[in-house]
Amino acid sequence: MKRTIDKEMPLQILISFDKLLQRYDEMAQSSDAFLASKAKYVLEAQAPYPELREGFTDISKLTEYEHIIKIILQDSFAEVLGQNEIKTASLPYYNVLFNASSRFKKIIENAGTDYEPFLRNQEEGIDYIMGCTVILNFHYGYQLDFSRPYFYDIPDANGIMRHYRILYNADFMEILPTPSSKEITQEDVDKLLENPEDLELWKEMIPPNSFISKGFVISNMFDVTTEHTISEIKTALISSDKRGSENFIRDLEETFKSFFKVKELKLGFVTYNAKDDQLERVFGNGMESYLLNKANKEICNKLLCEGSYKKLLNEKDYFAISDVERSYKISGGIAPYNTLQEQGIKSAIFAPIVNEGE
Repeated sequence: MKRTIDKEMPLQILISFDKLLQRYDEMAQSSDAFLASKAKYVLEAQAPYPELREGFTDISKLTEYEHIIKIILQDSFAEVLGQNEIKTASLPYYNVLFNASSRFKKIIENAGTDYEPFLRNQEEGIDYIMGCTVILNFHYGYQLDFSRPYFYDIPDANGIMRHYRILYNADFMEILPTPSSKEITQEDVDKLLENPEDLELWKEMIPPNSFISKGFVISNMFDVTTEHTISEIKTALISSDKRGSENFIRDLEETFKSFFKVKELKLGFVTYNAKDDQLERVFGNGMESYLLNKANKEICNKLLCEGSYKKLLNEKDYFAISDVERSYKISGGIAPYNTLQEQGIKSAIFAPIVNEGE
């Protein structure tokens, strides 16, 4: 895992388990003998290592105290749920992960020996401003919603990219001011809201390292590959500026591979000329047509059978072929099975891109 906290932030990181251990202090006094016994076991295991309460900044100590941390976090990372839950303890806005669940470890293992999870969309300055909003909300008491989703993009064992959304549980985190922290007025907050991307202004109001982030967070992750890829597909097909880019087809192909979980998937396009009732090649970077194959245009009834024509052009619905070879034999080699069979294609989905009913 990445072990770095070297970027400029308004929050100094102090790794501590004190807030969680305070819960065990209370549980140790419980009338429930089982809860009290378990709490005392955790507290006794931690007692020889006061630094785990006081806090530390040396990331390497997460490895040094790994066994004790596992005991402290045993209730938060129940072993019986570890095969299903995708979660890890971490530091917010940093790629520092520890005490991961069994399923998360398996996901990382499948990604390959050289893979390290990295938060997506960490543009310069954005994390600083996100840290400031946390301070404004939890220390100063203002109600700002600058929240943004964080994701890990992790390839699976077959090389297909999976997307995991991260939700932070900050129950065991404290925000503490330092002598360099400033008073913030409503007028200051209004000024910040009017300049949401002015990083220097945010640094002036809430200087670097002016607060301490004491504790840790629990990162709960959810596989959102399907939702994410559908959104990416819609964006790509709608955005004319993306369609002209050099990597349009390659990027869109990768998106479809994630959606269908098929590494060998290929993507092709044709344009429908309604006036001449023919399909025509789309010319552009990497554009292919597996219906036209080597031709530049062809009338529809030479490329489509009656059923596929009706589905695609009359009903404006998708047409799927699960087994090209089987359909080729049953149909006697008619279109579109003959063209696909010639190209060695095993299965296919044809889908019309419909705009305002056309």
